Amino acid sequence: MKRKMVDGISDFRLSKCAKSERSLGDRISLLPSEILVHILSFLTLKEAGRTSVLSKRWMELWAFVVQLDFDASKVSSFGTPLFPEKRQQYVEWVEKVLESHKAPVIIKFRICFELNKYFQNLVDMWLHYAFSKRVERLEVDLLRVGHPLCPSPEPCHFPAGLLDQSSDKRSEESHYIDYGKSIHNVVITRFSCLRSLSLSGVVVTGVDFDLFLLKFPCLECLIVRSSHSQDMSAVTVSGSSLALRYLEITYCKYLQSIIVRDTCLVSLIITRVSNLQLENVPRLVNVRVSGWLVREIIPQLSSFLSRLEVLTLHFVDDDVREVSIYFYSIEIDF
Repeated sequence: MKRKMVDGISDFRLSKCAKSERSLGDRISLLPSEILVHILSFLTLKEAGRTSVLSKRWMELWAFVVQLDFDASKVSSFGTPLFPEKRQQYVEWVEKVLESHKAPVIIKFRICFELNKYFQNLVDMWLHYAFSKRVERLEVDLLRVGHPLCPSPEPCHFPAGLLDQSSDKRSEESHYIDYGKSIHNVVITRFSCLRSLSLSGVVVTGVDFDLFLLKFPCLECLIVRSSHSQDMSAVTVSGSSLALRYLEITYCKYLQSIIVRDTCLVSLIITRVSNLQLENVPRLVNVRVSGWLVREIIPQLSSFLSRLEVLTLHFVDDDVREVSIYFYSIEIDF
């Protein structure tokens, strides 16, 4: 007896495949939770949250992801006003996620949306929460939508008192954080896990900057962009014990002086400073300078040219925009 053919495939083979699929079932859900959470880490935060409807097993898995990237920078395009309801929707999203989050640690915590001083208390609570989970990479980008170098006219400040504890001997500090209907008593540790800190459009004072270097012993990357604070006119990075390798301080309106001495810094990116002092930074190989004062800075770099591998000069000029100079040094010892 001939079996019925469907597009060249017999009914028998089709039924066999269907039976095989039924016997296999949902094999992915049988994987250990650690593996499933790792898979979810490759999705955006919203995509990971949508997996909660797949089955009972998946309902809370997303809440254990260790990378919380609240990126809503594409909500509004250039020139389009950001209506209050958009900010409220963003806040509700962050609050809902933090209320449900269950992972004991956070590897990456990122806030990326145009928020002003009227959301200061919320931003404070979010950062307290991130530090309570021993965050390793923290990024706060509050720059105006469509204006990558322009902070809000009424910007948020880095949380006052977060780092300035009354005594260095205190190993922890408790804070009560209210998310929706639940109140979390979180413990702020001594920030020993933070390796990367990036702040854009956030007011950072000179005291804040000094505390970053003092309180974050493992900090390797520090970025401060578009911080228009009159209290940060000069910064000093000094000490061979610092773990800092990458430093970027750009478009800070009132910053006039940067001093780097006795450090293991590898990469330096700066703009808008009239005074740059580099002393005993033997590992510095990558320097990028941009802005109106490039020509004034070049002579101050002259003593380091022989050590640099890459020097990038970004001129604010109609004729020359950017020049990258690559240095290669080969020593042969016979």
